[in-house]
Amino acid sequence: MTTPPTALERDLLACVERLVTACEVSAKELSGLEARSTKGMQSQIDGLAACVSVLIQSQVASVAALHGLLSEGSNYGNLRRQLETSLKLVKAAEERLKLS
Repeated sequence: MTTPPTALERDLLACVERLVTACEVSAKELSGLEARSTKGMQSQIDGLAACVSVLIQSQVASVAALHGLLSEGSNYGNLRRQLETSLKLVKAAEERLKLS
C-alpha cells in the first residue's frame, strides 16, 4: 500500500512537469531556429558560389582579351567584345551580390 504524496511532493512533481514541458518547447523552438538559420546560410553560400563562378568567367574573358592584345595578329574588335563580356559578367556578379 502506497501512501499519498504530501503537499510538498505534489508541488515538486508539478514543478518537474512544468520544467519538462518548458524543455520540450525550448527544444522544438531551437530545432526550428537551427533549420531557418541553416537554410539562410546555405542560400548565402549558394549566392556567393554563383558570384565567384561569374567572376572567374569574367577573369577568363579579361585574360583572353589581354592575350589577344599581346598577340601579333590582335583584332581590336575581338578585344573590345571580350572586355565587354568581362564587364557584363562583373556587373552580373555585382547584381547577384546585391540580391543575396
